Amino acid sequence: MTAMTMAMLRRKICCLAAALAASACTGDGVNAPNEQPPPIGNRILFTSFRSGSFDIFYMQGNGSGVHQVTAHQAIDQSGDYSPDGLELAFMSKRSGTFQVYTIGINGKGVLQLTSGTTHNGFPRWSPDGSKLLFTSARDGNFELYVMRADGRNPQRLTFDPDDDVGGAWSPDGSRIAYVAGQGVRQDIYVMRADGSGIVRLTTDGVEKGGRLSWSPDGSKLAFHEFVGATADIYVMNADGTNLTARTTTAANDRWPVWSPDGTRIAFTSDRDGDDEIYVMNADGSGALRLTASPGPDIPDAWHR
Repeated sequence: MTAMTMAMLRRKICCLAAALAASACTGDGVNAPNEQPPPIGNRILFTSFRSGSFDIFYMQGNGSGVHQVTAHQAIDQSGDYSPDGLELAFMSKRSGTFQVYTIGINGKGVLQLTSGTTHNGFPRWSPDGSKLLFTSARDGNFELYVMRADGRNPQRLTFDPDDDVGGAWSPDGSRIAYVAGQGVRQDIYVMRADGSGIVRLTTDGVEKGGRLSWSPDGSKLAFHEFVGATADIYVMNADGTNLTARTTTAANDRWPVWSPDGTRIAFTSDRDGDDEIYVMNADGSGALRLTASPGPDIPDAWHR
């Protein structure tokens, strides 16, 4: 595993060691897995340690109605909704190495889509639901691949001596944005969905955190960037212009996810001493805390 990937995973599950040392907790108002979920609506999918291990949960956009989807001793993280909201793709270490799985929103019907001794993870569903974009080290370093939603016909999209991670489909499915680099030297690129036409969007070579989020209209990208020891949320146009910080706190603000209507951004912050999920207006104003869990909470996707 490369230094960049180790850093990305360490930040993604940054409080694991501390949480394991603490007593397990379930949190108030959390539904047990496999119960009938509420109707599909404005729901934030997130990774949390509140169950005593890293599992996948979702909640309403205002923080209410927390529902647990996975319940496994191994790490389950980095989920994404299918376009119809009835299935989730996620990565899990339940087979010994991180692999890509799917599961029903009701917590039933787990399917393992990738296998092997190397890392496969960070799946993202194509807007038409036919494919999954994911990161894999099967050919040496970390590259982007795409496969059918049932796991068949995996195809490599990037061929880069650096690591390519954090792939994200544009809302119309025509483009894929991603992060490329080594260690903390990273930049953002965009390419066509078939891997051609690569364009570099940033040139500052600063750690980007390995995940991107498109605005629903496809005009902007949100991500976090480290400046020194702390991270802030940034937004730029999809062509790389007009880079603007949306948070400027002394805390670590990371993992932004756009709301389905484009008016808000959910993100993780440790500004209150623990990694919790906050939501703010798309311009960075009006930040509100949504979760209050002893372990880390990390937003993964936001479904309409």
